[in-house]
Amino acid sequence: MTKRRTYPRRGLHGEVVHAIGLRILRGELQPGDPLPTEEELKADGFSRTVLREAVRVLAAKGLVHAQPKTGTRVRPRSEWNIVDPDVLAWRVEAGPDSELYEQVTEVRVGIEPRAARLSAERATDEEIEAIREAYEAMEAGVKDQAAYLAADLLFHERILATCHNELLGHLGSMLRAVFRTTFEYTTSSPTSRRRALPLHGAILDGIAAGDGDAAEAAMRTLIDDTAADIRRSNAC
Repeated sequence: MTKRRTYPRRGLHGEVVHAIGLRILRGELQPGDPLPTEEELKADGFSRTVLREAVRVLAAKGLVHAQPKTGTRVRPRSEWNIVDPDVLAWRVEAGPDSELYEQVTEVRVGIEPRAARLSAERATDEEIEAIREAYEAMEAGVKDQAAYLAADLLFHERILATCHNELLGHLGSMLRAVFRTTFEYTTSSPTSRRRALPLHGAILDGIAAGDGDAAEAAMRTLIDDTAADIRRSNAC
């Protein structure tokens, strides 16, 4: 699966994109509001070229649009590309967002249990081994969040890929940023990572055994546990 790359924060272009994007997601710039003018940005040391590049990037993410005479303004929220990796990252950075995590859970419940069943029914021996390798990487990286997170994402992506359904495969690529948002939050604790390992193992066992019922049920259990973990964290 292809991986979507975020816009680099380094450099003047990246700084302006990040600063404006974050202001939009925080609500400091509301739909219909104009972006900072070239004069304002110039006072902060940014050139017209930098602003134009930033506007181009933000427009590609659906956050702003430029019109003659009225200038560049924030688009309505309904037009934002909310699954863009940067937009998701800014939404998380803007502050606690329990609504986002609930929405991600709803998406996962609607897709992943069925995907686990299809994987159990359709995955080849080689594909099952690839899922197993991702699981073993999770085991090896349980003390290292970055390593565990990378393996966790790969585990779920490979399940979607082994459904042998092109739409689900492409959906997995699109949802990578969405899953990362939740997984980064829920894998921050070593205790959470250790608790989640056997739940992932049960999914793998169901797929390897060709048992669609078991794989689907295990995936539901994992998602339910993740949702409960998020609610516990938000309650603290």
